[in-house]
Amino acid sequence: MKKFYLLAGTLIGTMALNAQIQTSVSAKNERNEIRPVAKKAANSDVLKAEGDILWDNQFNVTGEWVATTGPTHAGTANWEIITAIPAGITAQQAAYQWPATFSNAAGNFAFINSDGAGGTGIQDAYFEFQGNIDLSASGNASVYLTFAEYYRHYYDKNYVEVSNDGGATWSIFEVNPVSEVPVNTNCVNGEEETVNITSTIGAGVWSNQVRIRFHYTGAWDWFWGIDNVRIVEAWNNDIKMKTWFQATDIATTQGLDYYNISASQTSFPGLTFGANVLNNGALNQASVALNATATGGYNQTGAALSINSTVSDTLSISTPYIPSGLGTKTVNITTTIPVTDSELTNNVATFDMFMTQYEYSRDNNIPSGSIGQVSSQDAQPLKIGNVMEIFDNMDVTSVKIRLGTQPAGAVGAEYFAEIYKYDDVAAAFVYFAETVLSTVANTTATWSNLMISGGPVTLNAGDVILVVAAHLGGTDEVRFGLAQNTTEGTVLGYTADGNSFQLTSPSAVMIRLNEDPSASINEVATNYGVSVYPNPTSSNATISLDLNKEAAVAINVTELSGKVVYATDLGTVNGTQNVTVHTDALSSGVYMVNISVDGAVSTQKLVVRK
Repeated sequence: MKKFYLLAGTLIGTMALNAQIQTSVSAKNERNEIRPVAKKAANSDVLKAEGDILWDNQFNVTGEWVATTGPTHAGTANWEIITAIPAGITAQQAAYQWPATFSNAAGNFAFINSDGAGGTGIQDAYFEFQGNIDLSASGNASVYLTFAEYYRHYYDKNYVEVSNDGGATWSIFEVNPVSEVPVNTNCVNGEEETVNITSTIGAGVWSNQVRIRFHYTGAWDWFWGIDNVRIVEAWNNDIKMKTWFQATDIATTQGLDYYNISASQTSFPGLTFGANVLNNGALNQASVALNATATGGYNQTGAALSINSTVSDTLSISTPYIPSGLGTKTVNITTTIPVTDSELTNNVATFDMFMTQYEYSRDNNIPSGSIGQVSSQDAQPLKIGNVMEIFDNMDVTSVKIRLGTQPAGAVGAEYFAEIYKYDDVAAAFVYFAETVLSTVANTTATWSNLMISGGPVTLNAGDVILVVAAHLGGTDEVRFGLAQNTTEGTVLGYTADGNSFQLTSPSAVMIRLNEDPSASINEVATNYGVSVYPNPTSSNATISLDLNKEAAVAINVTELSGKVVYATDLGTVNGTQNVTVHTDALSSGVYMVNISVDGAVSTQKLVVRK
């Protein structure tokens, strides 16, 4: 099967075959639209048996730390020592859900506020301890630099820099890289960072002229707070899981992550697992492996690797987990070594996948934010969604979209969903189906189920599809929910001018195919206030519906056998519609009233009593 997302520059839909292609864009004002996904665990007990404190600092002595800036610094943001989080940050906490307090900071702490500098501020800022730290008694021992931290990330970068010669040369260690802490991610409450800085000495030994500094670069990004800085002796055995993934086998599929699998997908090939891990301990490890267990008795360990101290490598499990039966399936992924790992909080990941009757999607069911637009497209229409594979034929009746928390101006705005199929010959996604329009009812985040216009459509085994949520623009654009961070090139869309794009640093859009045969029935009844009265009736019955847009409406009444006893076609209408059905000629019994709105059908029972 062709891996279409490797074909940069060919992702065009039939809506604009000659349009200029954008291979990637960032979300418009993404810093104001994406909410957090905590990726790192808080360290409940950083100082292990091997972790004797060699030096520590709480930012309590005036003049011990000095802020300096590089040549690109501008604006007002710089390092400072403070006792309370700036008001401009606390005012935004509820909207973006970073921890309400820097809970593991006591008294003074260091802070740099890129958000406070505004759109013109550029930070290239250092915060350096003014004095030499004597580690000479440690010889060539492995040591960590640990500190408490408080942050939200956009495209800023964080570094720890260490010198063993009084500042003449520096070793640079990036912390919170985007591979571990994606764009628009927050710290968790009580988060600790542990950096193995032993490579600073190379083949030498620690001196009495060790110096440390923190380095921040950004441009109207967010913030970084630091406290409780310590240098400790490294514990011997510590494998740290930096990132992990689950996906279908890349050799036979598109290698996508999935979290909701519908019952129709009996050929779903299962999930394989992988992780990028760091030997963060002082000792080399000759046998590091990845183990995964899951509901149903799955227990697999991948091939073991030898990983030296301070070195990272990738571990994998190739035997797929193929879940069976409906319900929630919990998966645990853990690094293993033959000896006891000194820090158990950083070598395990846990997630749930959901075996459902009708819903099929890639989102993990945990809202992490929302998106309303991409760069340079203010107030314009947008379509954005996920690539998926179809493993068995499925009849899609509707598409579910998670609406994010909406701005007040989006209430009443219209949105819908579309499905595209990938065409290998055209090397493009081609339009296949769409849902009916719906309108935002209020500002609350919620799921919305939109029926397929014209009735259910069949997707065939082997299809690669793109299912997108779409809005029609407006000053306050409709916002669609996002979930977990996912693979580059698999969250795609179209801008107002028909250009296709892939979202950089993507999170999966919360959009799902729904096979529930009653979905469209329920949606018509909910959206258009369908009612049949009086019911039961002894003479006539009125069928009422309240349309909020122009739609093609047809009504028929059938016996339970399916025989049509009444039919009318209203054509394209709008507003309140009342249709009287004369039941004088009907026998006592139960009849089915079928109301079709743009091809989606609501069915109501009508009881006739003579």
